[in-house]
Order: sequence, then structure tokens, then C-alpha cells
Amino acid sequence: MVCIAVYRLYALRCPVLVNTVGRQRIPRMLLIAWVLSALICLPQLFVWKQVTLKSVTQCLTIWTEKLITGTYSSSDELTMKVYNAFHLLAIFYIPLVILVVCYVLILHDIYETLNQNVETSSVVYMAETTRLSSVRSYRNNNKHSKGSLTSLKTRTLRGQERLRRAKVKSLRITLLLILTYVITWLPYNFLSWWLMISTESYRSLEDVIYFLNCLVVLNSVINPFIYGRCTGLKVGFV
Repeated sequence: MVCIAVYRLYALRCPVLVNTVGRQRIPRMLLIAWVLSALICLPQLFVWKQVTLKSVTQCLTIWTEKLITGTYSSSDELTMKVYNAFHLLAIFYIPLVILVVCYVLILHDIYETLNQNVETSSVVYMAETTRLSSVRSYRNNNKHSKGSLTSLKTRTLRGQERLRRAKVKSLRITLLLILTYVITWLPYNFLSWWLMISTESYRSLEDVIYFLNCLVVLNSVINPFIYGRCTGLKVGFV
């Protein structure tokens, strides 16, 4: 999502470069995204481990294992909190800030462009109106000139209406993307902060509420459907 948002902003602000060298930068952006993801996930190689307890083998964090075996200490609690805080910043808050900034700038640029187009349409309409009015003074067929003015005004109004609809649609889809990201990741963040703030109360209800963490997967499921609705914005975004 972050790569798509950054590329859309880049495509909107540098359309000439996108047409010439933009496609060459896509593999680089994807490579950077994969490398950063690998680095961020690297600590999980040491945090998660396969543990066999009471003839049951499962993947647990080193802190959960210590809690079960009774070797959990205050230093372990501090380490867990530091790790969880870094994890939440890396996978949620920093990407969220980048998404919000990119899409706010995209909306700002689109609105400016659309407003300029509306102003241009108005100028064109006024210029054509003046021209036709001048022509009309030299013509005897006033009815034909009046029909031309009416037709021009209708086309101008229709163009402005299409621009207004494009604004509303771009705003709706952008808000939907960010809202979906926040909603699907919010339960996971809530549970992680709860674990850091009040470990004992969280552990007492962990088996009941742990399923909320699975909502994170829905973000990847829902996003393709949202992007599929963006066909009307391809020119504006890409």
C-alpha cells in the first residue's frame, strides 16, 4: 500500500518522468520495500520459537514461554514492551503516516488541477460567448446564434459536473483506503498496547480475544476490491 501511494504521488507530480523512466523505478521501489520488510521482520527470528509443552508443539514468543515455565522477570517485561513498541511503529504508525501524507497531497493536487480546469472551462465559455455575440451582431439569423450559446453553456456545465463527481469519487476512495487500513489494524494495535500496559489482565483474556488479531489479514483481502473501483481515477492517479 505504501509503495502504491508513493508511486501515485510521484506519477501525479512528475508525469513526464513517469512516462520516460518511471517504469524502471517500480522494480527498485519493490526491492526497497521487500528489503525493509525483511529487516523489520528480522527480530522475529529470535522472538518466536518452536516450543513443545505437555506433548504439544507450537510457536510461541520467548516471553510467553517464560510465562508458562515461570521464569518471566521484570527485565523480560521491559524487553517485550520495547520490542512491541518498535513493532507497532514499524508496521502500523509509520506506514499510516506515509499513507495519509501521500493521499492528502494527491487530493490537494487533484483538487487544484480540477479547479484550474473549471476556471479554464469558464474562461473558454466566456470567450466563446463574446465571440458568438460579436458574430451575432453581424448576422441576421439570431436564432442560430442563440442556439449555439445554449449548446456551449450546456457542454460547459456538463464538464463541470463531471469534474465535481471526480472530486467526490477521489475523496471517497482515498478515505476508504485509509479507513480500511486503520480498521483492520486497529484491533491488533489495541491488543498489543493492552499487553504492554497491563500484561496480567491481557493474559487472563488472551484466549477469548486473540482472534481479533486475524483481522489484519482482511486488509490484504479488501484492498484489491477497493483498487478495482478506481478505474475512473486512473488518469488522475496514474
